[in-house]
Amino acid sequence: MRQATPQETSRPTRQRGAQRLWDPRVWGTTVGAAGGTVFVMVNRGELGDPWTTVAALVWLVVFAAYLWFVLVAPRWFEAPAAIGRYAGLVYVGSVGGMLLLIRLGSALLDEAGRGELRPALIVVAVGLHFLPFAAAFATPMFTRLGAVMAGIGAVGLGVGWVYANAAASAAVVAGIVMIAVITADASGSRERDEVEEGMTRPGR
Repeated sequence: MRQATPQETSRPTRQRGAQRLWDPRVWGTTVGAAGGTVFVMVNRGELGDPWTTVAALVWLVVFAAYLWFVLVAPRWFEAPAAIGRYAGLVYVGSVGGMLLLIRLGSALLDEAGRGELRPALIVVAVGLHFLPFAAAFATPMFTRLGAVMAGIGAVGLGVGWVYANAAASAAVVAGIVMIAVITADASGSRERDEVEEGMTRPGR
């Protein structure tokens, strides 16, 4: 894997994501995109027709947008922010907490005879585990992503006590939202292009 040169990391660079596969802001998004895809594909079969097909089509559109904005469209990469001193510990602790919450929550759901709510529980756990990342990795996007996903999962848990497919629906929506938030963050890094283009138009 190619390492960034000092010059590359000291000033903003306008490139395609595919040209910076070594950058965590590029390869790191594949984890979220893959996770979102799993949420959709594993749970969409519980929705019934026509929603099973609708979910797949929506995922296809969002995933295509993800590929475009993350890998193809030129955008600005600012100099990487300093990583928190305890970022590694935060990551390990967050993942450990997520797995523990899933295990304990699943046990409670099984005891209550509501194992079908597990997809929504997993969405809550995954969402909450993103929240500490925002400060540790200096990436505010994790706050939005974590809060939205935890909220979707909580709604799925609550409504799931009444409507059997609510948990699976929440997982499908959360998967699509995860990919959409990542895509929007990459798209936002192109705003500098629009500003600079506006400043160079005649009459400015």
